Amino acid sequence: MNQYTTLSGQLKRCLTNFSEKLCVGLSLPKFKFITDMLLGLLINQNIMLSNIARSLNEEISLKKTVERLSRNLTNFDKRDELIDNYIESIKNQIDEYTIFSLDPGDIHKKYSRKQEGLCKIWDASDKKSVRGYKLVEVVALTHKTKLPVPVYTSLHSTNEDDIGNQTAENLKALEHLGKHFGHAGIRVMDRAFDDVKIYEHCFQNTQKFIVRAKKNRLVIYNGELWNIEDLANTFKGKIKLTHTDKYGKKHTLRIWHIQVQLPEVEGKTFTLVIVHGYDKKDPEPCMLLTNMDGNGKQKSQRILKTYLMRWRVEEYYRFKKVQFDLENIRVLSLESLKTLNLLVSMLTGWLSLLSAKRGESLLLERVWKYAKRIYQIPQFTLYVTADGIFEIFSKTCVRLKKASEEKSKIQQLTLLEPSRSDYYAA
Repeated sequence: MNQYTTLSGQLKRCLTNFSEKLCVGLSLPKFKFITDMLLGLLINQNIMLSNIARSLNEEISLKKTVERLSRNLTNFDKRDELIDNYIESIKNQIDEYTIFSLDPGDIHKKYSRKQEGLCKIWDASDKKSVRGYKLVEVVALTHKTKLPVPVYTSLHSTNEDDIGNQTAENLKALEHLGKHFGHAGIRVMDRAFDDVKIYEHCFQNTQKFIVRAKKNRLVIYNGELWNIEDLANTFKGKIKLTHTDKYGKKHTLRIWHIQVQLPEVEGKTFTLVIVHGYDKKDPEPCMLLTNMDGNGKQKSQRILKTYLMRWRVEEYYRFKKVQFDLENIRVLSLESLKTLNLLVSMLTGWLSLLSAKRGESLLLERVWKYAKRIYQIPQFTLYVTADGIFEIFSKTCVRLKKASEEKSKIQQLTLLEPSRSDYYAA
């Protein structure tokens, strides 16, 4: 039991320190609220406010705790400051080689009727229109382990007055990257980002990008106008690459590269990397448009390998939805939904940074030990880390032990502002 208590104390200290970085410039009550939410989410790994409230173990009724959390979620008006502080805390992870993976997503609310801003979204799994909310996420991959660290998240409804189409929301994500990271890193995007406005933005701001092109895209090659798929099928690929996908299956890919232009983007030349054998179920080639130099075997292979890392953002989506049961989110107001989604993303970022210390952190090794995996630890270690933390807290009798009453009385008598760390005992 002592080992569990010691580990839980260390984890709480780590997360409280992270919360302090997030809340620089914010008031003490807001720091207390953010820390309570992050710790409650970490302990329960569930999005339900009632479960978060139970883990706080406050000396008031559970109903009052839920009401306090709900009220703070709705009235929290410092999301921009929170995001700026979060970005500042992870900036040391970003350099010119960082891969930024961008992807639109959604939260499906099949049975919901009362939540604010419910809109129609397209469920790609069921191939039909459903109710829910749209997401746009950007994750930066850590250098060593390629784990996803979220750097942008946007939950929005098409019913909002200031929300544009999907391209406009995608541009907001790119503008956010430009504001905080300049032209550092490589933007890697799927077919949802194959848009002239996206290309113009990247060229204008000298940002490196790799975009998977749509099948109906028109390009200019040797002065002639071609459909991009027809053009790609004329090149069978002279460069071979053996690729092992996320399921452990090996694929032999054939790659080639050519220089093309787009009729809508004047004066700009793209490298088109053509990949055959990318999907055995789909014989059509994978076509990647980029402003990076793809001439030569090594450069074209590097572009493809960089694009193949894009699936990490899909693993990130899955982790949020499975580990925290994100699609079971039940707060009613749209502002609460946005704040709660942001906090889950930031907590996932903290878990990624902790998991990235593989082979370096004794605390992480002990957390993995209590995860009790049957097989060896996989490359995507977020699930292992989260499960180990959950197991440690489940064995801890006292979860969120607040500062003693004596300390509070002393602070009241001296009229000194309490230290933020005093609210959470080790």
